[in-house]
Amino acid sequence: MEYAIIGMAVLFFGGHALQWLFAKTKIPDLLLLTAIGYLIGPVFGIVDQSHLGQVGNLLSTVALIVILYEAGLQLSTKDLKESWLPSLVLAILSFTSISIIAITLTSPIVGWPYSLLVAFGIGSTSSAIVIPMVKFLSIKQKTKTVLSLESAFTDIFAIVLFLVVLEGLLAGNMDAYSIFFNVGPKTFISMGSGILLAFVWAAIKKYLPVMTKIRFAGEAWALFSYGLIQLMGLNGAMGVLCLGFCLANLNLLPKWMTQFFSKVPVTYEEMEILGEITFLLKTFFFLYLGMLIQLGNIWLVSVGAILALAIFATRYLVVRLIFTPKRDYSLMDALTLSSMGPRGLACAVLATLPARAGFESGDKIQQIIFATIPISILLTALFVFLSEQDSFRKMISLLYPKYLDGGSSSHENDL
Repeated sequence: MEYAIIGMAVLFFGGHALQWLFAKTKIPDLLLLTAIGYLIGPVFGIVDQSHLGQVGNLLSTVALIVILYEAGLQLSTKDLKESWLPSLVLAILSFTSISIIAITLTSPIVGWPYSLLVAFGIGSTSSAIVIPMVKFLSIKQKTKTVLSLESAFTDIFAIVLFLVVLEGLLAGNMDAYSIFFNVGPKTFISMGSGILLAFVWAAIKKYLPVMTKIRFAGEAWALFSYGLIQLMGLNGAMGVLCLGFCLANLNLLPKWMTQFFSKVPVTYEEMEILGEITFLLKTFFFLYLGMLIQLGNIWLVSVGAILALAIFATRYLVVRLIFTPKRDYSLMDALTLSSMGPRGLACAVLATLPARAGFESGDKIQQIIFATIPISILLTALFVFLSEQDSFRKMISLLYPKYLDGGSSSHENDL
């Protein structure tokens, strides 16, 4: 017990130390956490991952709730006004293209329709890596906003579609008709339940102002909402997503309705706490991921590596299609947009679900996604490092004709 308690403290401080190192060196902390997990697990056997099984199962559910709640809160119409269209188009095209490749590549390995789980499981880009990494790059502010919103959109696409397919497989109904008529209505009812619970929470904070001073109250309400919606036999994930989105956009309600709800349903302090919770979940999960990696199956690792390379190849094509020089994007903007394909916490959590559900191919799905994640992070770090080198930009400019090297101009003519 004493070692476990000391380990928790070391995990907390070590995670913050690696985050500081990331800010200074741009070496992703998630990559280092994965490596440490692999060393203390499979290599030296200091920690037996089987001892973390139940904890991992609980935290994976909590992580999904937190990710979706945070994603919903990030989709504020105030932030979406200028950058929502290019972000959404980038998210849809990059998500769809890598999904098609993943389905084609993994269907012979895990079978159809389980390849859908691989495809959707690697579809989310990690804001925990993207946002700190682009912070000090010489790119337009709008490019940074586009990448941040893309992360939120892909989190939603990946988690929602993954859970819909998982639910269909568990129910034994994977034809389009069954999904549309069985899962579809439940999803819409879940969304309505999430919106209703958002109104309830905003009203509680209006008439019980003491709730605004209680730390973790908003996150606890998100957990309560998820559990309640699940108990109703509905989709708790969609409910929590809509809960966050509704709370972030209560300003859109007519004036006569806003008098019944708190003007600040989510405070800055609550967002700070949510960030700390996400940090702790991320730290644990990537250590856990490292412990579960099995490099013995070179074939599955190779498939993960191919998928990681495909992520960046498809992003290059999508960026060339959308973010053209005519729209005032510089070479550095284009390189950064092409490079930001790291997979993170959402993918790591989703990867564990098929094995937990007892699917025969669950372990293969987990290993493919687990291989894709660290390789995609490593490639992102490498591409960002190279993009800052003048010699590399001159060489790579052949693949980006007509893009100007030297930042963006003062006028904006974007999507």
